[in-house]
Amino acid sequence: MAMSRLERDCSKVSFIDARSLLNDHTMTSFSVHPTRLLFALVCLISVIYPQSDAAEQKPNVLFIIADDLTKTLPCYGYSLAQTPNVERLAARAVRFDRAYCQYPVCSPSRTSFMSGRRPEHTGMYGNSGSSRTPLLKDAVFMPQHFSANGYFTARLGKVFHIGSDVPECWDVTEEGSPGTKIVYQPQEVEKLGLTSFVTASHRLKGGGGEGASYTILNGGKDQLIDVRNGQRAVELLDQGAKQNAQGKPFFLAVGFRRPHLPHVAPFEFFDRYPAEKMPLPEKGGPKISGIKSDVNAEDSREALRGYLACVSFMDEQLGRVLDAMDAQKLWDNTVVVLLGDHGFLLGSRGGWWGKGVLYNEAASTTLLVAAPGKAKGVGCARVVEFLDFYPTLAELCGLPAPTGVEGKSFVPLLTKPDAPWDHVAYTMVAKGDKPAGLAVSGERFRYLENADGSVELFDVQADPREWKNLASDSAHAADLAAMKKLADDYKAKFRSTP
Repeated sequence: MAMSRLERDCSKVSFIDARSLLNDHTMTSFSVHPTRLLFALVCLISVIYPQSDAAEQKPNVLFIIADDLTKTLPCYGYSLAQTPNVERLAARAVRFDRAYCQYPVCSPSRTSFMSGRRPEHTGMYGNSGSSRTPLLKDAVFMPQHFSANGYFTARLGKVFHIGSDVPECWDVTEEGSPGTKIVYQPQEVEKLGLTSFVTASHRLKGGGGEGASYTILNGGKDQLIDVRNGQRAVELLDQGAKQNAQGKPFFLAVGFRRPHLPHVAPFEFFDRYPAEKMPLPEKGGPKISGIKSDVNAEDSREALRGYLACVSFMDEQLGRVLDAMDAQKLWDNTVVVLLGDHGFLLGSRGGWWGKGVLYNEAASTTLLVAAPGKAKGVGCARVVEFLDFYPTLAELCGLPAPTGVEGKSFVPLLTKPDAPWDHVAYTMVAKGDKPAGLAVSGERFRYLENADGSVELFDVQADPREWKNLASDSAHAADLAAMKKLADDYKAKFRSTP
């Protein structure tokens, strides 16, 4: 909004200048010209009460990632988990029931949604190497787009993969570990000086995937990196509220490490989940190859206990952040996103503990989006992709549409979660540095071309657990052909070489 001449003149006058004008002319002389007196009064008021045009203030973004968080949450129908703060956010948000990552492993997933590009166009297929890969040397990452449009940007914790941050994205970037050295997740107990607080530990025997292990602590809680980052987020939200008053919005990304392995948390979180009360993994569906041996019932219960304890521990840190949102009265002008970077299997499919496969349990995960003026406390059954975050947040905040991104804004679903929506999701895995497997997720069917060459088709409306493979069922030959064509078209577009 253009300033008047009087406002422009006043903007050049300090509080001392304005007060002096009044002191010199109103206290010592009654002959001051009315126009000059008015000028002095307006300047004094404008300095003491600076104006902020709320109508033109762009919304803030609070972007929260919980590592390896799958849909083991009450808002997704999993009542065993104790996550009051996730539920508190869900009451304000649209819950996406079918949100798909582009690659069910940490760094490939994060690099994809932070750049807005598919893994074939990032070249990130594993957890090592810079997030700014050679294919992304000129890419504008999501926080960079916000920074270029006047936002203060900050990163706390695991947003990009640990040790693979893109520092040019941020005004503030902090890992959360003490000092300057990076502490990777398996090193935390030792490197954070917590060994004297260890009271119990457990490691899963057998099974496949990444396995499971936990460590119970009876002290040292404030030394844990997620706690440190939760506390720091409170400080940055306080700072952000002050910046808002001066017309500057913020983009704050907070990455919690838990519930990623190893499952390290204080004892009170483990006490919520007695091992003997933990359910065993459901049996059924195709078994994943690579499973070393069966997992006994006791080990399975202990493994689930460790995972859920860390979900609740993460939830407590989330609560700190939401409390700060309340205290700073930021809900009316902040878009809040909570997601897991991918899903996680908890012993199903013959004993798989981990991700890295194309089944729904790994490819689809938690996504809650709370946006001012949009729907809240409702679910959305439409298919969205993590690639969609970048264009969606840009649209919500009134930013120019980002260029070079490959997602689709799902803002219409935030207004009307059951709106017509013609969209499918694509999730891939690789072998080495080559794409190898692909899943196509539609409204009704999911089609999997696995890395071993096998093909699967699931009717996820009738069979949400994906237990019955329909690929060889003649009654679904047309459905198979339609989904295969989508996969072939995708590969022709994204995997063809010049």
